[in-house]
Amino acid sequence: MPKANAEATFKRVEHLQGMILAGQPNTACLAYARHTWGVSRAQGYKLVKRAWAQIKDDIDESGIDRQELLSWSIQTLMAAAGQAMQQKNPGAVVACIRQLDHMTGTGYNSHRGPLLR
Repeated sequence: MPKANAEATFKRVEHLQGMILAGQPNTACLAYARHTWGVSRAQGYKLVKRAWAQIKDDIDESGIDRQELLSWSIQTLMAAAGQAMQQKNPGAVVACIRQLDHMTGTGYNSHRGPLLR
């Protein structure tokens, strides 16, 4: 397969960025790149890495504050937990609560600050 030009590579990175932001894991993005564009595993990783770098750059350029991002993340997890409760999915509820605990450090098993032994 011929090497992609700069425009095609840009479109590929944009597509992978969209997949990542839609919640697809890296492995799914890599599999998509390999199957759809016929790229090698190494080239697929490079494209995924560029997509992640672009996401980071977009966040950095937006000037979003760490506290704002944390607030948004908490709100999103709380909404997901509520939806999981409505769907009677206790595993998803627990996963949301664990993630909230990890992000905020408020739970019993929190490792914020020095560990006491």
